[in-house]
Amino acid sequence: MTSREERRARFETDGFFIERAMIEPDAVARIEDEVIASIRANPPRAEGRQSIYFADRDYLVHCETAPSPTARNPEDLVAKVFNCHLYGETRRIAQCPEIVDRIEEILGGDLDCFQSQFIFKNPGVIGQPWHQDSLYFDFTHQPQVGVWLALSRATLENGCLWVLPGSHRERIHRHVPDRRPEANKGYLEIVDHDFDARRAVTMEKGDVLFFHSFLMHMSTDNIANERRAAMVYHFGRAGTEISPRVPESGRAALATVNRWMPVRRAGAPVPA
Repeated sequence: MTSREERRARFETDGFFIERAMIEPDAVARIEDEVIASIRANPPRAEGRQSIYFADRDYLVHCETAPSPTARNPEDLVAKVFNCHLYGETRRIAQCPEIVDRIEEILGGDLDCFQSQFIFKNPGVIGQPWHQDSLYFDFTHQPQVGVWLALSRATLENGCLWVLPGSHRERIHRHVPDRRPEANKGYLEIVDHDFDARRAVTMEKGDVLFFHSFLMHMSTDNIANERRAAMVYHFGRAGTEISPRVPESGRAALATVNRWMPVRRAGAPVPA
């Protein structure tokens, strides 16, 4: 594990740092099992086009616009599942002291986990273009911190993340709609920047990436024959609210994918 001084220096300079083998393999397997079980109990009803629906309690499922050509099971049609941090092993990891300690070093001792996404990157599906997460998080307190837990290997072939080191020090850039016909709902991209200094983030199962919500990042297409799975959490300061400039329709949309859960108050854990 890295030292506090190393983490602080990397976050300030690059906008991210990685903790290798931070989460044990059994926990990784339990997260994947519980999300896939929910999908299989409430499978997608439409194939070949994107559908969005609630599956089991609060899980919000986004299916791929262009599903994997090798799809066999219901989960092979799915792009993302939101709100997983409210339940089970995924919730336990959101409250994991080692993870929350690192968030506290950045944002202070009053923290909430407000969003989670189980991301399926099934064989043959496209990646997400260059973007900054805070574009989607139009909140009164900035920034937030993303926590990207690798549930599988993330390689150049199966669509690992790419980041632009130091881009967290820039403003939120203009994003335009992803014009690819197979783009999933909500995909936006930055087109007014030079990305020559980009860096691939290859990871092993159980590795965790911590990153600034202004950091520009993207993922490539999965050209491998294996799934690239990840659980992504987003943490913010307690007391954060939606910006007053967000219209009512936007607030309703945010409510479906942002479920605020306290994880720390005054530096102390919040009981489950």
